[in-house]
Amino acid sequence: MVVVTSTRLQTPASMRRLNEWAARRLTDEQRADRHAAILPTPLSGTSFYRDPGDLTALPNGEVVRSERVMPLTIPPPVATVRRFMVRSTDTAGRAVPVTATLIEPRRRWRGSGPRPVVIRNQPINSLGLKSAPSYRIARGTYVDTPPLLPLLLASNYAVLIPDHEGPRMAYSAGVMAAHAVLDSVRGLHRIRPDLAESPMVLDGYSGGAIATVWAAQEQPIYAPELRFNGAVAGGTPTDYGLLFRSMNGALGSGLFAAATIGQAREYPDMTELFGDFAFYLATRIKDLPQMPLAASGLARIDLSVLATVPEPFESDVAQAVIEANRPGATPPATPMLLYHGSQARFLGDQFIPEQGVTDLVDRWRAWGATVDYLPVPGEHMIAAGWAMPKVFRWIRSTLARP
Repeated sequence: MVVVTSTRLQTPASMRRLNEWAARRLTDEQRADRHAAILPTPLSGTSFYRDPGDLTALPNGEVVRSERVMPLTIPPPVATVRRFMVRSTDTAGRAVPVTATLIEPRRRWRGSGPRPVVIRNQPINSLGLKSAPSYRIARGTYVDTPPLLPLLLASNYAVLIPDHEGPRMAYSAGVMAAHAVLDSVRGLHRIRPDLAESPMVLDGYSGGAIATVWAAQEQPIYAPELRFNGAVAGGTPTDYGLLFRSMNGALGSGLFAAATIGQAREYPDMTELFGDFAFYLATRIKDLPQMPLAASGLARIDLSVLATVPEPFESDVAQAVIEANRPGATPPATPMLLYHGSQARFLGDQFIPEQGVTDLVDRWRAWGATVDYLPVPGEHMIAAGWAMPKVFRWIRSTLARP
């Protein structure tokens, strides 16, 4: 893979040479369907992920298939692990398959009522399907971030982990993530009907917070039959206009570029903004996991110079996508806790501006929603660890509410 620092892309002549170099490497097939060319490579070697065919006739949340798995990291005496596929709906309203994993302790639940369920939305932050939690859990390579899963299982809660980026690994696409989460919960109720009346909490950090915030916002309209006791989200990206200023051309540029590709998977018109060099790079990195994507931020890539138009993020296409992925237009019905690394406490989140979250709090409160805000010390990763004890206590107390 070619890595080019932004300092080499300052002149039109440099960019022209790179585009010419990339153009010679693009195939006719890639040029004919730019959207298909940046989609993740389908998973092979397991029948679970095979194409389920036309799902149009099925209702959202209908279970297509399910299977037990036995990962070495969660031994059978401790918990049962089942992954399943359901019918869901993408950003454009088309039927798509979505996968999720249910981890349920074997110990009997001795509390009042049915066993509580935590919907754990992981920060997947990746472009390849091998990074989906259901795939990693089955292979024993799953890493919980921040590490709440052991505490949740020790508390005897069931944990549902949706593959919230959807079948196209649409990293950062809010509506797709919301539908994936809500339909995974519907599927959970179908495969485990005794958990249908369980108290439930949504939880997620960073990329997982996108799924949590959007699921909470979309639930009253998309899945009104579902009831959540609450939702907690930390380090939430809410405004890509703010992220462009804080991440593009900086250390966060690798993940920002990945999020741009993720959005283009749900909004195909975005691919027309990719110059040949940017488009070629997208075809090369389309299956990468989080770590190399994040590390590529060392190149401090400025996406503006890779586009086909000047000021691409001011274009009508980009502005429409930014607006469509800015939560706050409708209120969540469930109580919310948002937390964020705050400069007022110490350091502050250098990648995801706190302003986006405080603006969201204000918008939702103006709608009459119940939203608490917790500023915590630290930058993006320190804040996640610092908040863990309070977040865990909040989850426990919220699940205990009638």
